[in-house]
Amino acid sequence: MITSGRITVLAVLLVMGLILVGCGTVPTRVAEEEGGFVLALPRITIDVDSEGMPTIAGLSMQQIKTLTFGQVDLTGLRFPKEWVNGFTANNLQHIELVHEADGIHLFANGKPMPHIGWTAQSLAKVGDVAAGLGFLDPRTANILRILIPFAQRTGLDIAIRFPLREGAEPIPLHDPNAPASAMVEEEPMAQVRAHVTYDENGIPSILSVSTRDLESSLGLNLRALELNPALLETMKNAGIQHITVRSTANGLFLWVNQDPLPGLIWSDDYLKNVADLYGQLYSTQDYAAIREAVNMILPVINNIDAEIVLKFPKAPGAADIPLPTP
Repeated sequence: MITSGRITVLAVLLVMGLILVGCGTVPTRVAEEEGGFVLALPRITIDVDSEGMPTIAGLSMQQIKTLTFGQVDLTGLRFPKEWVNGFTANNLQHIELVHEADGIHLFANGKPMPHIGWTAQSLAKVGDVAAGLGFLDPRTANILRILIPFAQRTGLDIAIRFPLREGAEPIPLHDPNAPASAMVEEEPMAQVRAHVTYDENGIPSILSVSTRDLESSLGLNLRALELNPALLETMKNAGIQHITVRSTANGLFLWVNQDPLPGLIWSDDYLKNVADLYGQLYSTQDYAAIREAVNMILPVINNIDAEIVLKFPKAPGAADIPLPTP
């Protein structure tokens, strides 16, 4: 048993060595380097053929399984052929996911896209909130809390390359030495603010005008905006007094009370890249109107300073928690 285990470990290390030979030479940045654990790997490139079959450093999934005596079995990994054909036809040469210090970054043809950003504190708060609302059992929430320090000390960069369209010039992958984020403050073109207060029955109101008032006066049925009183009771027991969502020139950010959660990070360039990619993937005349709408809407989204606050009934005797400051 010990000998078998040693052989398995050696086989896995051998495959890792072969894979790293074909990878980049720069380790991916991590948030924390102190302590007894760091895993910062260089870029790992996965090449996908026209049939959707992937290889890593020239090794097929079957070869990796054989080399590891079946301990690493990725033979079920295959990309839908129609996706691969569509990407090739529209010259999407590669996509890349980079997990580093401040979130998971996404690149398409080397261009940065909007991505999820976080800190150790915001990641930890996700588990706390989910557990408090009953979305996670205590054991799962505890596992998340245990894994967060490891996540902050892990840097991964996975690039997936698709077949090159005939006659197309190869597009380089993004420079791993360049900063992954580019956040720039800009003046907004519009401001939107809505503070919604829920009563004990889950009925929302703004400026003391409730959805029931609008229903009786204007005939509007807004019952779908109401919350179940049982959910409000759960939030009260979890000490959640308000949830804040803010949209700025740098992205969409979320707070529970005064605790930040992971957010969606963007910029003018990131959103333009999304619009360009959409137009590239949906280039037929059938999508002309949608392409035009996407190109018009995305720049506007990035120039709106919006804030939505959902306020819930607080527990008896609980002190008021101030809203988070930007």
